[in-house]
Amino acid sequence: MAYNNDKQMFAVDLSCAKCGNHISQLPFQPSGDRPVYCADCNRAFRQNNRNNNRGNFNRGPRQMFQVDLKCADCGIAITELPFQPTGDKPVYCRACLQAKRA
Repeated sequence: MAYNNDKQMFAVDLSCAKCGNHISQLPFQPSGDRPVYCADCNRAFRQNNRNNNRGNFNRGPRQMFQVDLKCADCGIAITELPFQPTGDKPVYCRACLQAKRA
């Protein structure tokens, strides 16, 4: 794992909790209450998580619900939503929702 030269490294004598490889340096002081992983196992874990968490690609198409509502702000017709509205909260069109978030 590449670290900046200005980052403090701690000398350790540990084994990776996943593959058992020896670890001699870490960018943190391990506390002993959590497993420590080598750079290769950390890299593989992060890469696997990145691939699994990219939007809905691995989950298939998102279920859409057919509705007959009007936007609570502008009154435009809303015919499809990615959730089933319960009626206890206002529903906004995409443009109004983005404007509210900004």
